[in-house]
Amino acid sequence: MARRRVIVQGENSNKSEKGERNAQPKNRSNMKRTRNVLDNNIQAENSRIVLDTEPPKDTPTNASGHVMKVTSDDQDALWAVVSESVPSESKITGARFEGPSIAIYTKNPRFSLTELTMHLSSLSKSLKKRIVVRTDPSIRISEDEARIRISKLLPKDVLLSAIFCDDATGEIILELNRPKIVDPDMVVNIAESTGWIAHTRQSPHIPSNSITLIHSMLKNSAKERTAFYQRVGTRIFRKPLMTISAAVKSIDTGRNVSSFTNEYGLPDKGGDSSPPNQIVSTNSTNQRTPPISPYSSTSKHEVMLYCLGGVKQVGRSCFIVVTPESKIMLDCGINPGEDIALNAYPRLDWFTFNLNDLDAVIISHAHIDHQGFLPTLYKYGYKGPVYCTEPTLPLMTLLQMDSIKIANNNGTYLPFEARDVNEVIKRCITLPYGKPTDISPDITVTLNNAGHIMGSATVHLNVSGAHNILYSGDYKYARTQLLDNALSIYPRVETLITESTYGNSTDVMPEQSLVYKGFTESINDTLRGGGKVLIPVPAVGRAQEIMLVIDREMKEGRLLESPIYIEGMISEASAIHMSYAHYLGYNVRKSVAEGINPFQSEYFTIVNGTRKREDIFNDENPSIIMATSGMLEGGPSVEYFKEIAPDEKNKIIFVSYQINGTLGRRVIDGVMNEISMMDKNGKMKVIPVKCTTQKIDGFSGHSDFNQILSFVSRVKPKRVLVNHGEKSKSENIASTIYHKLKIRSGVPDVREIIRLR
Repeated sequence: MARRRVIVQGENSNKSEKGERNAQPKNRSNMKRTRNVLDNNIQAENSRIVLDTEPPKDTPTNASGHVMKVTSDDQDALWAVVSESVPSESKITGARFEGPSIAIYTKNPRFSLTELTMHLSSLSKSLKKRIVVRTDPSIRISEDEARIRISKLLPKDVLLSAIFCDDATGEIILELNRPKIVDPDMVVNIAESTGWIAHTRQSPHIPSNSITLIHSMLKNSAKERTAFYQRVGTRIFRKPLMTISAAVKSIDTGRNVSSFTNEYGLPDKGGDSSPPNQIVSTNSTNQRTPPISPYSSTSKHEVMLYCLGGVKQVGRSCFIVVTPESKIMLDCGINPGEDIALNAYPRLDWFTFNLNDLDAVIISHAHIDHQGFLPTLYKYGYKGPVYCTEPTLPLMTLLQMDSIKIANNNGTYLPFEARDVNEVIKRCITLPYGKPTDISPDITVTLNNAGHIMGSATVHLNVSGAHNILYSGDYKYARTQLLDNALSIYPRVETLITESTYGNSTDVMPEQSLVYKGFTESINDTLRGGGKVLIPVPAVGRAQEIMLVIDREMKEGRLLESPIYIEGMISEASAIHMSYAHYLGYNVRKSVAEGINPFQSEYFTIVNGTRKREDIFNDENPSIIMATSGMLEGGPSVEYFKEIAPDEKNKIIFVSYQINGTLGRRVIDGVMNEISMMDKNGKMKVIPVKCTTQKIDGFSGHSDFNQILSFVSRVKPKRVLVNHGEKSKSENIASTIYHKLKIRSGVPDVREIIRLR
């Protein structure tokens, strides 16, 4: 959710943001100054009102020369410290650990959101914990009454399209056509008038069903979530379990551990004084059960990485970071191109542990190959938090619910149900970019822009200040029409886990101007011949990118005017993009700030229902069709494929990566001239593939070969692990990084354990 932030004395500015800022030339152009001002305004209008004052983990003392040791094992001590540190005018009624923060409840929101901030800044530094101000439930008025009072506070030309009160947090979400009108002063006025702390979102052009579902689930589970946040806070801020790595030893007896070695690097000896291990790598192809190992260590800062999926393949991304104190899962996806469960899902069967041993799950972005297995964790007993960026929650909810719909329509197996998706919603804690957040006693996470899709994040883990892991997820190290490029400035990264989707040396994207020109000419050739163009697109990311490009090319006269039909989840996903427009690229944010909806056009026709689809099939005039899914694995694109493929006049243009095993990959590889598919009457029908097919490189949200190398060289890690790519591409990237950049690198196997420290 979009938040409004009040920074107290600039205490907790993110180091990575400082590095990015300091890296810019001092003599900036007027254009860059204007852009920075606009970016700051848009960020301010959507950020969060918290006392964002947690100091870095290496801050040793407070003003008195010591850090107060307050843990969740002693709630009374927390209340004593808070009550002694704040003036009586604040009317503080309670203080407790909630999620990754200390929540302080007040009956005087005006004082607590203004004058009290100085006191809480000092207290946050002393406790080394983040503090968030909440209003006491007794002063909060009803949602209907709040709407009336807030409407009176807003200018007459500001439209309040939706409102949502979250009883678990005391926050009220306002969807406005001009969110920036709610400045910090108005936030204070709203809190004083209603008892709710306001956050804003941009009103979308159509209501989002996913956001509506999320609000409904949050409202109905307010009491449950209040207890959940307290349990999470108790777990995060608990006393250390132990001071040596006996935890890892006891849990992982029988596990075989690989040090960081392979043909591209040297054995890892960094930072651990423990005796050398007997190195025997696990092998996913010939080991059925976890092997026995004499592994042991006495390092209290030990860091282990368990590879459960997403290595030497694209799909089912899943890693677990294990320390003596914590277990953190990074992504939990599926491989849509695999039918066998052992190859399609993360290998949780191999990592034999109780799901509630996990402290947290972190989702880098909403695509199915990174989060599609997440609801299954809750189905089989996981009850902990999942962390992701604010727009990722509605986007992954949209895709999870669509997976259920497709599975039901096709009669295929899916390992979760709608109620499991609801559990994800109730236990999701969303974070903005650039906000260091404690998620366990020894791990702090910071999410930053990855440039892949809206809300996609690189995941930076700081482990006790001793080891820093950067998990890239999927990232784009170049600006696109939709997004800014991935953040690459970090003060310290010992281990980088990078994707390698386009890891071949020949995987170099052409210049954007050439991409747009080739795309436009390809469509024009088919339209001139009287044919139809089908563009299968992922609903999230590529669909919005293609909409922006097609609309611009047609408006500027380069693309022949023709109907553009849009079907599937594209409209719903675009509505979510509008709600979280502050996560989009500079040009799109600028358009939204000027009152322009970039996802609406006079050329677009939204298709709802099969009757309209039949009209398109029966219309002999040329047209452009955008439909989900992007890999022809379910969704309306498959139905259009059945009609488009048999006619030589037509064309299918692929603009996104096609995973091995998917219908899209088989079509684009030209390995089949005909395909047996079910028709609308439920009978098998042979579909001849006579149309032209073409893949347009350059629209991908993944970094190409050169961009991956540029990103790695900019991050400057001490070592690199390569994942999320076909085996040959991952190995090529790893070899190139080692030989050209002189950085240790390697490609792990599924079911391999790597000692990072």
